[in-house]
Amino acid sequence: MKLNWSYRLPKERQVGARPPVAGADTVLVAFHYDKAGFYESTLVALDPTTGEERWRATIPHVINEPLLGPDGSVYVSSFSGTVHAFDRTGKKLWDGRCGDRNMGRPCLVGGDRLVVAETGGGASKTWCLDVRTGSIVWAFENHGHSYGLAANNGRVVHATVLAKGAGVRLHCVDMSNGRALWAVDSAEWMFHPVVQDQTVLIGARGSLRAYSLQTGELLARLDLEGQEAIDGQMQVFGDRICFGTDAGRVRCAVLQSKRSFFKTRLSLESAWQAACEGGIRGRPVMAGEALAVLAPEEGIVFLDPATGQRLSSIKMGKGDGGGLVSDREWLYGALGREVRALGPG
Repeated sequence: MKLNWSYRLPKERQVGARPPVAGADTVLVAFHYDKAGFYESTLVALDPTTGEERWRATIPHVINEPLLGPDGSVYVSSFSGTVHAFDRTGKKLWDGRCGDRNMGRPCLVGGDRLVVAETGGGASKTWCLDVRTGSIVWAFENHGHSYGLAANNGRVVHATVLAKGAGVRLHCVDMSNGRALWAVDSAEWMFHPVVQDQTVLIGARGSLRAYSLQTGELLARLDLEGQEAIDGQMQVFGDRICFGTDAGRVRCAVLQSKRSFFKTRLSLESAWQAACEGGIRGRPVMAGEALAVLAPEEGIVFLDPATGQRLSSIKMGKGDGGGLVSDREWLYGALGREVRALGPG
C-alpha cells in the first residue's frame, strides 16, 4: 500500500480526532478542539479516493465517532446530550435531544432505530431514537457510565460502571421496548462488546469473556497475565479476536467450539501478542492480508494476523485520539488534525 492523499484540519488548536468511518463512497472524520476556552467539533466528509472535502458540519461540543447508515445518512452524538443526523450531502435532518449528559457513540439497530448510552459523571440511561425523526422511542435506566453498544437478533448489550462504586453490569435489553432481558454483574470492569451470532465477546480488566446472547451465561474466559485491561474496541475475523491492552500490547485470541452430543462448548485460547510503543489507538483492522494497528509513537504498524510478526510500518504525525478503518482496498488513518489514505500501488 502507498500513501495516496492526506488531509489536515486547518487553524484550530489542540485538535484530536475520532477513528475515521468509511463506506457509501465517503470517509467521515470527527475532530474536536479548543475553542475560546471550551470545545467545538467539526465533522468532515471526504472523497475516499482523492481526499477532497465534500462537506463539513460544526457542532458546539465534543462529538464521537460518527455512524454511517446504509443509505449514506450520518449520525453523530455529542457531549451536550444530543444526537445529530445528516443526509449524505451534509444537510441537517434532525437533532435528537436525550437529556443533558455526555453521550457515547450511537448504534444502529433494526434499520429504523438508534440506541445511545450516557457516559461520564451523572450518567444513568440508555436511549432509543427513531432514526427518521430523532424522537425518543424508549429510555432504559442503566444506573451509571456506559461503554460501547453492540446489537444483534433484536437485542442490545452494553457494560455499565454502576454509580457509587457498585461494580460493573453487562446489560442485555430488548430492542423493541427497552426492557431488561438479563444482566451480569462483575467486580472487574468490562468495556466494549462485540456480538458474533449468539455470542457476546467483551474485554475486561484481566480477561476476555464470551457470554450467551440469549441467557447471559458465561461460556468461555481467557485470563490475561498482569491484569491487563482490554479497554479498547476489538475486531473479530472469523474465529480470531484481535485487541489492544492498556499494557501497550496487541493480542490475538481464538474462539474455538467443540460439539458434543448434548451441546457445543466454547473456549478462548491465546494465539499471540506483540508490543507496540505507546499502545494503540482505536481498533485493529484488516488491510489486505495484514493486520493494521495505529501506534501513536510508531505510526501504522502492519502485523501478520496468523503470528503477530511485524511486517512493516508507515509513519503518522503526532496528535490526540485517532484510529484506523479499512474499506475495500483502502486504509484510512486519523491522528490529531491529520487524515491519511493508503491505497493500491
